[in-house]
This record gives sequence, structure tokens and C-alpha cells, in this order.
Amino acid sequence: MKIKVRKAKAKESVMVEGKIKLTKTMLDKCIIDANASVRKLSKEFLGIDYAKMKCGEKHKVEARLALTESEVRFYRANNARGDRRISIKNMRKHFEVGDTLILTVKDDLLVVDCM
Repeated sequence: MKIKVRKAKAKESVMVEGKIKLTKTMLDKCIIDANASVRKLSKEFLGIDYAKMKCGEKHKVEARLALTESEVRFYRANNARGDRRISIKNMRKHFEVGDTLILTVKDDLLVVDCM
């Protein structure tokens, strides 16, 4: 299936952020379950609604990761449950186990920072 590339669209005066606390498995496999905060951010700011995605469907979003260009993939796993997940390119180079990632939209760009 072809991946749809999207650009983030910031909304005025609304702050929504996705938060993820990284585990060893997340870093090792580069697979992260999309929790409620990530799903809300993806739907409100990126127009990516996991509830409407089919199993195996993917959306790639340009992002800034630790001041470098990257991409984040929002997808439904191609399994019976259709798990909602994200994958962050080059995540292992910039973050460690226990870090809390903060996903926000700034100046129409998805930004992944560490707290």
C-alpha cells in the first residue's frame, strides 16, 4: 500500500501534545503503540484518524527530531487486531530508555522532543 505523505497543520491557540515514555522494546523494535494522546494529536493536527484507517494503512509525516529532519509513520498493523502504532525514524540515535517523548506541531511541522 502506498504511504500518504502529510504536512502538519497547526491550530491557533490550541496545545495538544502526544506523550510517550520509551521502553527498551520500543527502542529495539522502533515500534510504539499509539496511546490516546498520540491518537488525539494525529487526528486533530494531522488529519490522521486511526478509527478510519484500515489494517496495513500507513501515513508518513515529515518531522523534526532533535533538530534534524526525520519522519514519523502513523499506521495500523496488518494483523487481526489492527494495532494502532507509530514509528519514528532514527529514534535510537537521539533517545534512551526511560525518556519521555513529546510530539507537538509547531510552524506546520511535527516536532519530536524529549522531556
